[in-house]
Amino acid sequence: MTVAPTDFREAHQRVWALIESGLESNSSWRQMFVDYGLLATVGFDPPFAEDDDKVRELAEQLNLSAEVVVGELLYFIRQNCLWSTDELVADMDRALKVLVDNGSPLEVVDGLLDFSPYGKRPDVLRALRTAATKRDDAGAFQKVLSAFEQ
Repeated sequence: MTVAPTDFREAHQRVWALIESGLESNSSWRQMFVDYGLLATVGFDPPFAEDDDKVRELAEQLNLSAEVVVGELLYFIRQNCLWSTDELVADMDRALKVLVDNGSPLEVVDGLLDFSPYGKRPDVLRALRTAATKRDDAGAFQKVLSAFEQ
């Protein structure tokens, strides 16, 4: 078991430096963090935990506790990878793909609408409806969207 340094600023800098290095050199890391940012944006639980292989690997590599690594990863995502409503509307097909892997159609629609400012909800609903019609589970989305419109 590793012990976190008493200087949390040092831990923060070490984790962030590794993340930024990975993001610069690895396109799959960039894509993963964009996906994690989307999940965080609409209020889904983090897709990783202290006992995940990658978290343990990072903790060992940095000589930090897994708890510190998870905290810093979540903080990095909240600070750097949040989507705007406009980005969400523009890339709703991809957003749905990521979100459906982590929640039901009801949770996805509810999360998207909770995140969206009131004035942008018509745009989000329109993009959501269009993207949902292209999916195999379009019927489930149609039921949820119909319920929201009533």
